[in-house]
Amino acid sequence: NMMFLFTEFGHMTEKEPEDETVQAQVKKLQDYITDNFYTCTNEILESLGAMYNGGGSMTENIDRAGGKGTADFVAEAIKVYCG
Repeated sequence: NMMFLFTEFGHMTEKEPEDETVQAQVKKLQDYITDNFYTCTNEILESLGAMYNGGGSMTENIDRAGGKGTADFVAEAIKVYCG
């Protein structure tokens, strides 16, 4: 379940987005999307990151899974990952 990945991100918010554990989680998210939906290139991942913290139901659902601020944290971690 994809929301479980966001729950895991929620447990990492005390780390820096650049932390290798956080970056490994971004890779896990990218692989999950590729394995279950479509090829998730870095460009697509970066666009998803912008949507994650763009407000609305997507942001609310991610924050519900991982705790307040998780969507912002994931978006920042994705930016670092895609460099």
